[in-house]
Amino acid sequence: MQVKVFEAKDMATGLKMVKEALGPDALILSTRTIRGGKFGMLGKPMMEITAAVDNGWQPGKPTPRPPQTEEAGQWPSPRLERAQQIQGLPPQEEITYQEIWDRRREERTDFPDAKPYQGYTGQEQPDLQRELAELRTMVKGLSSRLTEFDMGAPQRPYIEPEFAAPVGTTATDPVVGLLTGYGISPETAQVVSRFTRDTIEKSQTLSRSDLRRVLKDAIARLFTTRALLDSPCNGQRRISLIGPTGVGKTTTLAKIAAHYLSRHGGRIGLITIDTYRIAAVEQLKVYGEIMRLPLEVVIKPQDMERALDKFRDLDLVLIDTAGRSPRSGLDIQELAAFLHPRLGIENNLMLSAVTREREIEESIRRFSLLPISNFIFSKIDECDQLGVLLNVHYKNDTPISFLTNGQRVPEDLLNPSPADIAELILNDHGYPTHG
Repeated sequence: MQVKVFEAKDMATGLKMVKEALGPDALILSTRTIRGGKFGMLGKPMMEITAAVDNGWQPGKPTPRPPQTEEAGQWPSPRLERAQQIQGLPPQEEITYQEIWDRRREERTDFPDAKPYQGYTGQEQPDLQRELAELRTMVKGLSSRLTEFDMGAPQRPYIEPEFAAPVGTTATDPVVGLLTGYGISPETAQVVSRFTRDTIEKSQTLSRSDLRRVLKDAIARLFTTRALLDSPCNGQRRISLIGPTGVGKTTTLAKIAAHYLSRHGGRIGLITIDTYRIAAVEQLKVYGEIMRLPLEVVIKPQDMERALDKFRDLDLVLIDTAGRSPRSGLDIQELAAFLHPRLGIENNLMLSAVTREREIEESIRRFSLLPISNFIFSKIDECDQLGVLLNVHYKNDTPISFLTNGQRVPEDLLNPSPADIAELILNDHGYPTHG
């Protein structure tokens, strides 16, 4: 095959040059617009045509020009007749070379094995046919629902997936719906519902007050509390408050000290290892001076034994600690060095009830590096819903020793029973009363 490049001012002139140079059997390989001049930008646009002819082409011999038809640029040739047969045109119909070329490019008739596109059949594409059938069924279903909507048919309320009932439960369970309104998770609400199902089904008529009583009894059965310091200490007790920052450990420690003094008297000593927070030592020192309690500041873990030995004759030793981030494993390890298990210290993990449940669970998991005896929940007066207490306690068997519901010392400290916590959770006022 011989290839040659032609330059002409326009396409018509270029095709004429190709025809005269290579004959009517030439093939146009490509066309493009070019510019001459400096940098190929300032010259007049020209048409560059690349054409080719079979190897049988003999250069130097002028190709006999076929007789022209009435319209310039048209001529009969064997190739034209073949193209007319392919296109389904009668032999005598006149057609330009450019039209033949355009049709060849569209239908690719140069390939003898090429077949017209017939579309996919069911036998060739069973998966595609099945998907199309499913789509048609889906569209029909949507169309019927739109028709019901237009006709004023009753509509089911739409429920976001994250608020839908868990798998295996019924969204119409009135007990679950009532409990979730108090901040109890759907999973925990299902447990309470199972406990109350027999009682509710046996009752012919159940008023709202009766239902609340049944639910309180079921919730109370899920709680474990510990009456910490409810009676005078039999031998020395050592109690520490640990937890994240900002949960109110120092104020709660002062409440516990005042609570014990008002009920049982006795001798109490205070120890603080909170040397990180500004004025933390001074704050506890003020409380100690008000209640006339001795205070020891421990800076290094090895000083803890010395401070405890100094208070060996006291009934109760309360230890305040610095708030530690649950995400800092190094800080918690440092705290564990102060509160070694051999010292016999009861660690109470203090958590804020206003913290998101996921973060509370993460704090419990991280602080479990230390042996935890009890939970203390603070700021319950700042919560509209206290269902988080049940959600967290259901996943952890650790007892609850205290709840705090304000900043007053020592009034805003609760030593609750399971029934008290159930009452707080189902409190329609949305906040607990001050104790």
